[in-house]
Amino acid sequence: MVLTEVRPKRNDVTGKNCELMLESGKQIYYVAPVDANPVRNMSIFAQENMYCMPTKRKGSSNDDSGVEEWQGVNALCQMVDNAIEIEMDKDMFFGKRVLEIGFCTGLPSLFAWDNGASEVALHCYSKADLDFYVKPTMRRNNIPLNRCKFSSGDLAACKRALGGKKFDVVLAPELINTNESDFDAIHEIIDLALADDGICLMSARAYYPGVSGNLPSFLDLVKHRGRFDVFVRWQSPKTEIIPRKVIQLTHTIR
Repeated sequence: MVLTEVRPKRNDVTGKNCELMLESGKQIYYVAPVDANPVRNMSIFAQENMYCMPTKRKGSSNDDSGVEEWQGVNALCQMVDNAIEIEMDKDMFFGKRVLEIGFCTGLPSLFAWDNGASEVALHCYSKADLDFYVKPTMRRNNIPLNRCKFSSGDLAACKRALGGKKFDVVLAPELINTNESDFDAIHEIIDLALADDGICLMSARAYYPGVSGNLPSFLDLVKHRGRFDVFVRWQSPKTEIIPRKVIQLTHTIR
């Protein structure tokens, strides 16, 4: 999705086979640019990096490596792993239609497949990222590409790709790591994509240097629109300078 700012150009770097170990010991195998994700073990990261500052973004001239976005992916994956392994929510994905948007890497979608999702759709910021990293990640995990639906482009393209289809689970790492002017369109896409009884899981920092978007502002918009209820599913340690959360959105019952 190309939002107001230009996203990191992941496709400028050759893909490499990478691994991420979660706190449960589950290993995720994926393809990404070399050293794009600085974390290989979430248990070690949690112990050593609770005071880390987010990567400073550079607005419209942004050319950073996407480390901040990868940390959002890691947080979402850890939250889902906790839900399945600790909270024993074994039906989170079973028989569900799943959509991955935001900073799309395919990692959250792997959880969906491994836990019985009936179908998965992935929308990436750029077609190059989709072809060089996301699709190879799915192939590396022996997921037939004809069992997935792929699309790419900006917010308008994402809305068109939905085609009126509803999803039971929407996985949205770093979706609001952008300028606040995009929030209306983001809210609309979630509203259109989410089934009446579905859940949207979104990872986000309290705020991001370099862009106007931040979690409190987005939650204010959600409250004002009155379309969703909000629940915090995971949050980083309170000692972290700029905390990160995974929030859950569900349609408000009227």
